[in-house]
Amino acid sequence: MLLPRQLAMRHSFVEMALRPRVFLCALSVAYARGLSVASAQDSATAGALFEKGVADMEAGRFDSACPAIAESQRIDPHPGTLFTLAECHARWGKVASAAAQYQEYVDLVSRLTPDQRQRHQARADIARAQLAKIKPSVPTLTLVLPPDAPPGTVVTRNGEVLNAAALGFALPADPGQYVIVTRVPNGGEHEARVTLQLGDQKRVTLEVNNSPLAPAAPLASAAVPPTQTIAGTSAAAEIPPEPARGNGRKTAAYLAGGLGLAGVAVGTVTGILVLGKKSAVNDNCTGSACNSEGLAAANSAQNLATVSNVSFGVGVVGLAASAIMLLTGGSDGGAPAHASAPRFQPVLTGQNGGFSAGVSRRW
Repeated sequence: MLLPRQLAMRHSFVEMALRPRVFLCALSVAYARGLSVASAQDSATAGALFEKGVADMEAGRFDSACPAIAESQRIDPHPGTLFTLAECHARWGKVASAAAQYQEYVDLVSRLTPDQRQRHQARADIARAQLAKIKPSVPTLTLVLPPDAPPGTVVTRNGEVLNAAALGFALPADPGQYVIVTRVPNGGEHEARVTLQLGDQKRVTLEVNNSPLAPAAPLASAAVPPTQTIAGTSAAAEIPPEPARGNGRKTAAYLAGGLGLAGVAVGTVTGILVLGKKSAVNDNCTGSACNSEGLAAANSAQNLATVSNVSFGVGVVGLAASAIMLLTGGSDGGAPAHASAPRFQPVLTGQNGGFSAGVSRRW
């Protein structure tokens, strides 16, 4: 059943249709303002969406009601539809959206002819009363970039990109949870979550992540030969022939050791991140069914686990290579020690997504 205000709105449309001269005059005004007149098919579609939206709104199904009314207004805009959309959002608790649409409706009515304003007088009074009631409860969210944020940093709020003018300004927002992502050019991203309730006025200083998106990739390519196959095969990272002088061998040993320590560090950090993502998966997944947040956490955890495994494998190989070079370095002078002695080489093996490392010898 339609609300009395909706019945009155639809009645005004019928009245206009029955008075051709008034209707043609209204069309002329719309054309003069650069507005497009909806086709008959668009009007029919908009009318069907409007009726469905009002029925769902009366039944309390706001998640389907408000989008249907909004789509009706987009296809064939009318002041009455705009007012009904504001009413839907107000009942749904989307106070920021409702306040903006009530204000837009009041401003639109003020620009109508005296006769048209008279027909909208009752709804305009309701809109002003609703504005006075809900404006104090509209939450605001201020997002501020830190001084060290590089040029080109992008900030999104629930996937919507915020331009520079919107940062540092108290933006009205509907109550609910917001995911704020800060992306640095050629670097990483930082995610923050903010929950707004009625009347909240929150200010959040964002964080930036200037580290590369995939810090482990250069380490893996530097330590493992291109012929390595990660999934299910083994690959040997042979130590290059040692130089005639011991100083060069020691330098190589120190470099390999530093590389090994870096690999272990990266593997440890990413392993800790995997544990954090696992908590998000447990909270947002039931069996094999996950919501969007749980699915994103699961994918992120899988990627981090791969980076952790590769990094640990690289770290073990680097440390093993360093130890071998230091233990078998020989003296600074004379013939090279490897001319008649067995050669030791580290071996990295990947099986079923995991890694093991060891040492083999070759005469």
